Amino acid sequence: MKLKKILLNLWAVESHIRTHILVSKFFYQRLPFLGRPFSMIIDRLLILLYGIDLMSESINVRKLSISHPVGVLLGGNGLYSSGRVVIMSGVKFGGRTPNDDTYLKKHKERRVFELGDNVVIGSNAVILGPISICDNVIIGSMSLVNKSITESGVYVGTPVKKISDVVDNSWISHL
Repeated sequence: MKLKKILLNLWAVESHIRTHILVSKFFYQRLPFLGRPFSMIIDRLLILLYGIDLMSESINVRKLSISHPVGVLLGGNGLYSSGRVVIMSGVKFGGRTPNDDTYLKKHKERRVFELGDNVVIGSNAVILGPISICDNVIIGSMSLVNKSITESGVYVGTPVKKISDVVDNSWISHL
C-alpha cells in the first residue's frame, strides 16, 4: 500500500511542481552567484513542462496544490500562506498598479498575496494584489478578487461576492 502511494506521488504533477519550486529555491538561496541563474532556468523550465509562470523564490506556501497548472501565473510578487492552498488552471495573480506604496512595500517583503489556510481558487480566477484572503475560502471559477476577503465562505463573480457560508474542505483534503 505504501509503495502504491509513493508511486502515485512520483507520477503526480503536483509533486513535480512542488519539487521544482524547492530545488529552485535551494539554488537561489544557497548559491548566490551560480544559483540565481540556475534558479531562473528551473523556473523557465516549468513554463515549458507545465505552462506555469512563477518565480520560485517569491513563493512561500506550506502546502501548495496546482494539479492542472496550464496557464497559471504566480509571478514574482510574493505568494504567502502558512496553510493549504489549491490553485486550479488558468489562475492569474497580478498587481493593480506598480506605483502603489502598499504594493511596493509588500513586494519587497514577498507578501503581495497573503492567503489563509484552506483556500481554493477556481479556474481562470484573477487575483489583484496587494490582497489578503482569510482561512476557509473558496473562490469560484472566472472570478475577480480585487479586495481582501476577511470572512470565510464561497465567493464568485466579477468582482467577487459572498454567496455561501458553507465551505467544503474536500478540495484540500488530499494535502
